[in-house]
This record gives sequence, C-alpha cells and structure tokens, in this order.
Amino acid sequence: MRLAKTQPRVLERPEPVLNLWAYADQDGYVMRVAGKLYVLDGSDETKLAVLRTLSASDFLSVPWRQVSSHLKLVNHEGAELSGVGHASMLSVPSSHSELFGPLIEALAAAVPEQLRCIDGEYQVFKLELPQDPLTVTTVVMELDDGRLEAMVSG
Repeated sequence: MRLAKTQPRVLERPEPVLNLWAYADQDGYVMRVAGKLYVLDGSDETKLAVLRTLSASDFLSVPWRQVSSHLKLVNHEGAELSGVGHASMLSVPSSHSELFGPLIEALAAAVPEQLRCIDGEYQVFKLELPQDPLTVTTVVMELDDGRLEAMVSG
C-alpha cells in the first residue's frame, strides 16, 4: 500500500539507545536521576546528535527516580549521606552503573514486545538493550531560582 506523498523508510539497524539525566544541585549533589530509551537508526554519530538534541529538553517528559539508597557519599563536613551521588562521578565510566544501574535495568525491561508478519505468520519480537548501549548523559542543574538547566555535552 502506498500513500500519496510518502516514501518507505527502511530501518537497517534499529538500535535501542539511552538518554540519562542526573539532577544536581549547585554543590553537585545528585539525589535523583531519569532516563529514556529510544530506538534510532543510522550511524553512531547521527544517533549521538539526535540524543544530544533531545537531552536538552526531553528530561521534562520522563519520570525521575531517587538515587538508590545503596549509594553513599561522604560530604565535605564528614557526614555520610545515603541515596546521594555527585556530579563528579559522571566523569568515571564505572560509576555510571552505580548511579544509573537500577534505572537502566527498568528501562530495558520496559521495552515493549512487537509483532511482525513473516510468510503470513505473526511473530513476537523484542529489541534488546545492548550490553554497552550508546548513551548521552546530561547533568540537569537545579538552580535556587527554580530553573532546570541541562548541561549538554558537545
């Protein structure tokens, strides 16, 4: 079936990718995170450009969750804080799993099943989040005047 003024857009390698947001106060403390899974097609450069564009505002369209209470941080006064991370953690790749691990697991589990018809038979399939998904992580600064400013990487 063809519709006037339309063209087919064949997906060659649809891939689940992620935008992740860490909400940081002005001292860099992170007490909540958010994320969104997308399915994009094209080169990694194209996918990253789309993710960066969306990261500037899309955090306003997704629910946030508290940082896991297992994550602990000692503040500058020596007090141990539970369920708190720090924006400086984002520069250490291994800390992403500590800060975002439960959220990423929930996003992966929520990928819906799809149907496709092969030779007249319907088949259920589900895209799987790769072990090391293409991801853009953005710090959302929570400013004292109520503004939320996304710090989008280059």
